[in-house]
Amino acid sequence: MICNISDVEYTTCQQNGDMSPPLPITDCSKLMKGIVEVVSDEICPFTMYRVGYKLSNELFLELYRSCYDVPNQTAHFVIHQAYPITSPAPRPDQSFTTDGVITGAMAATFQASSIFETFKTLLGSNQNYIASPSDIVFNRGHLVPSADFGFDSQMRLTFKYLNVVAQFGSINRGNWKTLETWIRNQLNNGNFEVLNICTGGFGVLQLPHSITGELISIYLNPPSGNAVPEWLFKTVCDGNNNSYAFLTYNNIFNLTKPTPNCQQVACPATLQFVDTKEAGFSFCCDLNDFLTKNVPHLANVCSVI
Repeated sequence: MICNISDVEYTTCQQNGDMSPPLPITDCSKLMKGIVEVVSDEICPFTMYRVGYKLSNELFLELYRSCYDVPNQTAHFVIHQAYPITSPAPRPDQSFTTDGVITGAMAATFQASSIFETFKTLLGSNQNYIASPSDIVFNRGHLVPSADFGFDSQMRLTFKYLNVVAQFGSINRGNWKTLETWIRNQLNNGNFEVLNICTGGFGVLQLPHSITGELISIYLNPPSGNAVPEWLFKTVCDGNNNSYAFLTYNNIFNLTKPTPNCQQVACPATLQFVDTKEAGFSFCCDLNDFLTKNVPHLANVCSVI
């Protein structure tokens, strides 16, 4: 257990699940603070940030990394490893932080009142997609879920704008939540020791203009900032030939179920998606086929640990 680089305690997990010596060993008087820093990573065509704890100049405890397009305020993908958690902390009451990556004005484009005005600008003053400035249609959708970390301090580090996309709230609470919970259960039930998970979005949502019917690309910070992704994806790999790719359609207004750009496979029997647009039409895909067709630059990263 690391309080800080000069305060390290050792404890061992026994076969019965207890720690020896038991936790907490010590009362950390000076906790490490999580940081965000830029790293070089050829798989990211934008800026790659890593989030975690800097123990020394040579040692960094990474929680996740995010490929982020700063000028266009878009998180393209994040990568993290998830482990079993036996006694997680409760979800913290934590505001999202900008970390100097984007401005406060850019962050404000996620606010319901701002989104309402943007929809009127893009889709016409009589648009009926969003009813009022107080109508919360979109969430700041976590890419790396806070529940994939067991400690409060680690959970808080997921509440960052470089770890979110504009996601319809009903989808975030619907099939996307179902998927996150299913993955967490696979770990906690002992099916896997560790999972390599890649999560992101691609494409830009398009909606018909209220008057002309023309399809308009939806950016919450137009003309090209804070794109609403058309698709959300999550890939899962354990390094032992167990791999999954999942796609969720991020559109609650299209009545027609889309065809995903991947070779569809049967979903795991214990994963039950709700087949409605409000929950987010979701699909299970062959991992290698999905990566090759949609995010080929991640093929050698998201299919291994």
